[in-house]
Parts: sequence; structure tokens; C-alpha cells
Amino acid sequence: MSKNVIGIRHGEALHNTVSQIYGTKVCQQFEDTTLTTNGMRQAIEATVTTPDLVLVSPLTRTLQTATLMFPGVKMVALECLKEYPQHTEICNRRSPISTIGKLFPHVDFSDCQTNIQKWPNEPPKPADNIDIFYGKLKAYKEQQIAVVTHSTWLKYFLSGKEDSEPDLEHCKPIKLM
Repeated sequence: MSKNVIGIRHGEALHNTVSQIYGTKVCQQFEDTTLTTNGMRQAIEATVTTPDLVLVSPLTRTLQTATLMFPGVKMVALECLKEYPQHTEICNRRSPISTIGKLFPHVDFSDCQTNIQKWPNEPPKPADNIDIFYGKLKAYKEQQIAVVTHSTWLKYFLSGKEDSEPDLEHCKPIKLM
């Protein structure tokens, strides 16, 4: 039996709105940004079939989105779902597990490193993260899976290209498999 996997870009986050006014330099000013009030509304009002499992990027904006969209559903945070690039844009670096684990106690963070990863050389490339994702996906028995992640990750998954523009819509499901 094949899996039914949908991808969802997180709701509108602080860096998404502020960068429209001040430019991309805000990505160097705000670490692990949260959803805006509008982003929370987008997540709550999204029309998506409830999955059996949610795989989620361990950044605050994706964790908030997944929690608001799918209360009570099993959630697992995967490092390979983080936004790219991670080493140059501070807004794409996640908070320590000791912090986000307290904010999201219903999420399984066992795949995540305890400390924020500092890349000694280059971080994993998008293709590497996709390969890791496929490997992890095979291990889950659930058939209906939602992947709550980032626009760039989803676009790379779908096209194999690292284009950051144009962004995908917030909280709109996209069939991945």
C-alpha cells in the first residue's frame, strides 16, 4: 500500500511580513521566527484532511502551524525538513530542543540534535535532505501523512531546483505522493 503524503508550507511568519517592508536583511535579525496572528489564523482556517502522522520541521513557525492545524495528531520533528539555507540566514536556525521541547511537549524530537547545529563546513544540501526524508518516511507505518515545512524545501522536493521565489501559499496542501 502506498503512502498519501501532502506538503504544507507554514503559516505567515514574522520574517515573511517584516521582509516585505525592510528587505531580506531581516533574515539576519530574527532567529527562529514565530507565526504572526495572520499566520495562526491561516493554520486554524486551513482545509486539510486530518492525517495519521505529521512530520514537521523543528522550527517554531512550522511547529506552531502543525499544532494549530492538527491538534491531537502524532507529530515527529525531523531535522531534514528545515528550511534551506540554514547557515547564512538566522531566521532558519532553530531554537534549542530544551526550549521548543517545553513549548511543544506533544512533538517527538528524538530525531533532532539536542543543541543547535553549527555547521563546521557546509550544511546538508537540499538533495541530501530529500534523500534523508525518503529514508525516514519508509520507516513509518502510517499511510496518511502531512509534512509541515517551508516553501523552499517543498519547491525543491517538487522540482529539484533551489529557487526561493516565488513563495508557495501559506497553509495550502500540496500533494507530494
